[in-house]
Amino acid sequence: MFELLYRAGSRMYDPLTAVFFGPAWHNWRRTALPWVGPDRTLEIACGTGQLLPELASRASFVAGFDRSQSMLNPARRRSTRDSIAVLQADAKSIPFRDGSFDTVVSTFPASFISSRSVLDEVARVLSPGGRFVVVVSARFTRFQWKRPFIHPILRLAYGSASSMNRWPEDLLSHPEMPGEWRDLETPEGEAFVWVAVKR
Repeated sequence: MFELLYRAGSRMYDPLTAVFFGPAWHNWRRTALPWVGPDRTLEIACGTGQLLPELASRASFVAGFDRSQSMLNPARRRSTRDSIAVLQADAKSIPFRDGSFDTVVSTFPASFISSRSVLDEVARVLSPGGRFVVVVSARFTRFQWKRPFIHPILRLAYGSASSMNRWPEDLLSHPEMPGEWRDLETPEGEAFVWVAVKR
């Protein structure tokens, strides 16, 4: 079902998040924005591109990529600015030169984001002092009655319901990018954001 969701892409992803999370999903994503800009920003696993226009309002150039071509179709439609590039790629082999970006962002990624090969690639494309910002997970604090209904959707989208919890700290740690957790409040709940800076 996980693979089916990403092959079907936007036909399922955006409607499901709207029905089950309402505005909370995007508000949680937006918690990454304070660390974005003013220069070049990369979004890993940009999905249907909902965050790309807001990233572009804070950065001089934004690139977003995803493995799923189906997800990228709506992302391209949303990316009407010349300063946004959207492409199909794999996070284990990011198609940009060393030090190309000042910020790398990912919101609600699957567990691939914690693999050492992906973290090595993020460290490679970040410029010194650049920020790696991951909205890893979030949870409702105002609408806790929604949790039992949301867990099946999380299993479908991410293969696990654990994405409503903070991950262990060592999963995203990298010797070139020391980081820390930020627990950020939104109108609907709490987002768990990993913020790291390249040495």
